[in-house]
Amino acid sequence: METNQNPVQENAAQRIVPEPGQPAERLYNPAEAARIVQCLTDGYFDPEYILLFGNLAGGTPHSDAVAYDLLMVVRETPEYDWIRAKRILRYRMPVKHRDIAYINLYIMTLNYVESNKTPFLYFAHSEGELLYCSDHCHFRRPKHPIDFAKAYADAKLHYDTFRMLGNELIEQAREALSESRNIRLAALFSAQAAVYFYHTLYYVYHGQEFDSHDPVVMHDRMRTLSTKLMLTFDDTNIERIFTLPCLKKFLVKARYDLGFDIAPQELEMHLQRVEKMGDIIENYAGLRLELYKELSERQ
Repeated sequence: METNQNPVQENAAQRIVPEPGQPAERLYNPAEAARIVQCLTDGYFDPEYILLFGNLAGGTPHSDAVAYDLLMVVRETPEYDWIRAKRILRYRMPVKHRDIAYINLYIMTLNYVESNKTPFLYFAHSEGELLYCSDHCHFRRPKHPIDFAKAYADAKLHYDTFRMLGNELIEQAREALSESRNIRLAALFSAQAAVYFYHTLYYVYHGQEFDSHDPVVMHDRMRTLSTKLMLTFDDTNIERIFTLPCLKKFLVKARYDLGFDIAPQELEMHLQRVEKMGDIIENYAGLRLELYKELSERQ
C-alpha cells in the first residue's frame, strides 16, 4: 500500500522500507537513493512523486548500464530541465562518491502522465518503487495494463519509418563518399542518419517524439539504454572519441558552408561509427518491440 510519507524530509540517510511483495535485498544503496531525492527536492523541484523503475527496482529492464532510472512527475513545467537536473546532481553528488555512477532522470508533468498511456509510463508506474511522494499527492498504481497491441503497432510504425530513413541516408553517404567524392554531402547524410537512428530508439522506448535533433543531447539522453552505444561514442581517459560533436557540426556546416571540408579518412571513421550505431539501435529497439508484441499476445 502506498503512503504519502516522505522519508527524505525526515532523514536523508533513512533506509527506504520495502513495499509488500518487494525483496528486502536491494540492488542499490537506499541511503544513496534518498540523497538523490533530497538533492532534487532541496529548492530545485517541487515534485508530486519520484519513482525508481527498471532494473534496480526489479522491474522491466530499461537502462542496459547500471543506472538509477528515475521518473520525476511535477505539476508545472519546472525551471530546470533534465540536462540541468543532471548537472545539479553531478555538482552535489560527484560521480566518484556514488555507488552507482549513472542517473537517468525523466521529468514529466502530471498532466502529460495522466493523459498518455505508453509502455514507458506503464512500466514505471506499475513496477516502479516510490522514493518520494508529496503530502498532497495520492499515488496510485495502474489498475489495468495498457493496450500493448496498439503500443506495438505505433512503435513498429515509427521503427520502420526512421530506421529506413537512416539506412537510406547511410547508403547515400557511402555513395557520395566513394563514387562522387562529395565530402560535404557524405558528412551531412551521416549526421542526419544518426539523428534518425536516435529518434528510432527514443520512440520505441518512450512512445513519444524526442524534442531535440542534436546528436550530442540525444546520446546523453539515451546512452544508458545501451552499453554498446556508450562504447561506440563515449570519450575515455585514453581515447578521445569526438564523433558526436563532429556530427552536430556537420548538420550545420555541411548544409550551409560552401567551404566545408574534412579529410576523407576522418569522415570514413565517423561514418563507420554511425553504421555501427544503426545496427546497435536496430537490435535494441527490435528487442523492445518483441516485448510489446509478447505482452500484447498475452492480453
